[in-house]
Amino acid sequence: MVHQRMVRAVPVLVASLLFGELIAAAEPAGRPDFTGVWQAYALQPLISRGDGPALTAMGEARVKAFYATYGDDMPEAGAFCVPPGMPATMTALVGYPIEVLQTRDRLTMLAEMEMQVRRIFIDGRKHPSDYPATRMGYSIGQWQGATLVVDTALLQESLLRPWPRSEQTRIRERISLTRRADVKAPLNAYTQNQKPVNDAVLAIELTITDPDLYQQPVTTTVYYQRIADDSTLEYDCPSDLWHQALQAAED
Repeated sequence: MVHQRMVRAVPVLVASLLFGELIAAAEPAGRPDFTGVWQAYALQPLISRGDGPALTAMGEARVKAFYATYGDDMPEAGAFCVPPGMPATMTALVGYPIEVLQTRDRLTMLAEMEMQVRRIFIDGRKHPSDYPATRMGYSIGQWQGATLVVDTALLQESLLRPWPRSEQTRIRERISLTRRADVKAPLNAYTQNQKPVNDAVLAIELTITDPDLYQQPVTTTVYYQRIADDSTLEYDCPSDLWHQALQAAED
């Protein structure tokens, strides 16, 4: 019986090897693998909540009306487990890592902060016409050599500084690999004590456009260092709200 199992396994093994060779042959050469756990450690130019991009008159009026309604000291969205969405998820320098899973047709990004998920489709599809607007939007990408160019649309409106957005907002990203020595941007304080596993750097150049909100396209580049693959943790934000509800019920 052992011999029979081995004999039967040979064609399967050969078929598997041939299938693997076909997959490898079908995969275009020169495409980098972004798979890994990455942590944003630098942003250039640095854009903070107090010095966001220049807004149009309409954009300034809309943002001011929003803050006049809810006040500058409005509750922090993150305290209620409401994620920021794009582009803040990618530009945040608060130490939370992002895990990238790459296949031939899709790039999936798992952000530890508020457990956000991005799916970048690289299978040739277009933006759908019947998809709802969301905080992360709908992202499609295409390769230009070793750079993945991503177009994100269908974004849900949010007028929070420094990155207000509307359903007219579009975000274009150029994602590529570089080396630590080639990055001149200053280190972020949150990550100075985090040791990278090598000198690989994931560079993501983001250009945000919105004819209603922004006077002109705004571009910033965020740099991610590769860290240990077990660095991500569970972001257990909802448990605090649950415990508060339990406490209120007990009282």
